[in-house]
Amino acid sequence: MPSLSGKRKLQAIFLVLFVTSVAYAKITGPDAGYTDAPGDLGNCTACHDTFEVPNVGPGSVNLSGAPSVYNPGQQYTLMVTVQQNNRHRFGFQLTALDQTGNRAGTLASVSSDSQVNPETGFGGRQYIEHTQIGTLATGVSSRTWAIQWIAPSTDAGTVNFWFAGNAANDDDTNQGDYIYTKRVSSDSPTSAVTVSLESQLGGVVLTAGSQYMLSWSVTGVSNIDNVEVRYSTDDGATFSISNQIFFTTDPSVTSVNWTVSNTPTTHGVVRVLVGKKSGDAVQALSRTFTITGDGGVSIPAISGATASAKKLFVYGQNFAIGAVVELNGDEQGTLNDDNDPSHFLRCKKAGKKIAPGSTVTLTVRNPDGTGSAPFAFTRPLE
Repeated sequence: MPSLSGKRKLQAIFLVLFVTSVAYAKITGPDAGYTDAPGDLGNCTACHDTFEVPNVGPGSVNLSGAPSVYNPGQQYTLMVTVQQNNRHRFGFQLTALDQTGNRAGTLASVSSDSQVNPETGFGGRQYIEHTQIGTLATGVSSRTWAIQWIAPSTDAGTVNFWFAGNAANDDDTNQGDYIYTKRVSSDSPTSAVTVSLESQLGGVVLTAGSQYMLSWSVTGVSNIDNVEVRYSTDDGATFSISNQIFFTTDPSVTSVNWTVSNTPTTHGVVRVLVGKKSGDAVQALSRTFTITGDGGVSIPAISGATASAKKLFVYGQNFAIGAVVELNGDEQGTLNDDNDPSHFLRCKKAGKKIAPGSTVTLTVRNPDGTGSAPFAFTRPLE
């Protein structure tokens, strides 16, 4: 058998090392655990070395067909699409998890262009991904895979679909590829977040400075991140931050006593906006009402507060220059915010008087003696 020359030996060694370095970027489908879900091994950038982080390219990965609210045990057809101009090879991996990170439901292939990985991950996670035949484009610079998901047989709460896509340059290496990641949520019948406005405002005439009880109801409390109430003076076209009535991260609070602002309008609309932990939001709008003026007297109103270390920040409306924050009836050293003095107040040392987890009563008193309605503030546990 002829021996290799020194030069050819080096070439052979280089070839082996090169093949080894790219073997993990598989056209036949990735190893389990690269959807970027919490507890996964990461995402496809672990094997495709062009970029250290995903979502830096001009393309995208998306999922359609996931129900906003699933029915336990029902079968759904989901569509995964990866798109990027001037690309002709694509790949993906997807897993379905409950809120604790465990497998939620059952994933299955619809055709030979996708496969369920025989390996499972943390919490029995399933992974479905492309096959070699499923890497070619099916549209203009894009690929779509149809897959099957059978929802959990019982109510498992919110299900998150975590998925990653690869827009490859088809050069048979792990270089020059763009990776994209995303998450889509599907609520269960009990975890679905809804909101309805109980207060009937349609046709009501409110006088500036008067108080009006606003109340609402919500469902899916475990999935609620925050609740915000604002009003509009232009039929709901805009809801500016200066028109914020109330804000809380406690979804059990479902009412607020609104000190009606001195913003005369015949096109008032109240909005209750509920932010979900998944990042999106649902809202409820009132019918149109009227606010009449109060002859120029502006009543201060608190819509929210935050505390950071020793500082306390109070925000709302109609704060006059020189307004003072009262904490459980005691005046605090107060400054109007330089950029928005009528809506934001700062107390440099009041925060240290509020222990984490404790609730205090805040009021704002203007120099003319007008005072806001009491506002209950609970400092979050730190």
